Amino acid sequence: MSAESPTFDPKQLSADADQALGALTTAAGRAVALVEAWVKAGNVAAVAEAADRAQGPARKAARRGLSVLKSRGLTPPRRTRVAKLEAAEPDAVEEAWMLAPDSGGSVLLVLTARTRASRYRAAFVFVNDAIGILRVESGEMSPAALKKSMARALPGARYKPVAVPVEWARHRIALARAKHGEGRPLPLGMTTAASLLEPPPDSAPPHPFDEEGLVVDEADARMLARDSIELHRLPEFGGWFPPAHAVDELLMKLGENVHVEPGSEPDPEEMKHALEAEIRAATDRFFAPQVREAVIAAMKDSALSVLARDGEARALEVVATMKCIEQCGLITDPPCEVGFLRGYFDKAVSYLLARGGGSLRIPVPNRAPVGEDAQPATLDTSSAVGGDGDES
Repeated sequence: MSAESPTFDPKQLSADADQALGALTTAAGRAVALVEAWVKAGNVAAVAEAADRAQGPARKAARRGLSVLKSRGLTPPRRTRVAKLEAAEPDAVEEAWMLAPDSGGSVLLVLTARTRASRYRAAFVFVNDAIGILRVESGEMSPAALKKSMARALPGARYKPVAVPVEWARHRIALARAKHGEGRPLPLGMTTAASLLEPPPDSAPPHPFDEEGLVVDEADARMLARDSIELHRLPEFGGWFPPAHAVDELLMKLGENVHVEPGSEPDPEEMKHALEAEIRAATDRFFAPQVREAVIAAMKDSALSVLARDGEARALEVVATMKCIEQCGLITDPPCEVGFLRGYFDKAVSYLLARGGGSLRIPVPNRAPVGEDAQPATLDTSSAVGGDGDES
């Protein structure tokens, strides 16, 4: 112990566990001496608190002093720190991330609060703006485990979550929650994750992509979106396909409009033009105004990921394509004129060709003689449609 015996305020000397750290702070350069004074006075509660939570030389002195007090038979009181941990929560660092939507518009939002020990309390919330909250998972994990968990959320994806404002993420989740309506149960985990998801903001924050200030005028949009079908090569859009019923309808319409004599092969040029015409027709049928609105919203979410990875030039192509989709009409600028929208069905046909080894099986009605029942049939287009699966 120090040979010096500095004079301390009686309140400092009698500090209890809750007051100990504050007393050490006010003691400033005399913190070690204050600890030694506590040991001399037998203030085991203050010494134990300093040994547990003080910093530097004061903590070392407190640990030595605590050993001395225990050897005298003095035992520090047991303390419950739940209240203190809860009180520290507002100081936790809050963050949020978003994983770009899949073809159905489902998005993963991850909200976290980082504790003093550098671990995360995290909530993984899968939402769909048209359906509601799909799934909620929560837990405490290390930074490395958090990164792995976000990667596992979409196995095989070639894009990563991007940071978004916490308030915007909470508002997005609140909107999805409202979609459930009365009487529809929320997924398990909502209550456990409530401290991370609430409170939502009173008003809607701007979309984080809108805050980037990337805008184009109409003339530039048409030029930039001229090859918008190429956006399907980006990982964010590679998995976007039309629903199965829309593809089935395309093939059915194609079968109805292709005239082939029994036992003969379809004319390659005629088949190619017929397929192109049906792809355009299917694009116009499927992309009704409400569907286009959902596509634009999902593209805006995905644009954040594109911007983070590929930069402003590619993100502007997404913005231009969104503008062209927004301007689509029934008579002027139909959906089929937007390469990105037409690309949905181009990809679907190419996938069917690849799966069929270069053949496209098209249902066609049998033109049975009068008095006989017509039966459905299929048309093998392996010689009429590109055998390498690239022509669509």
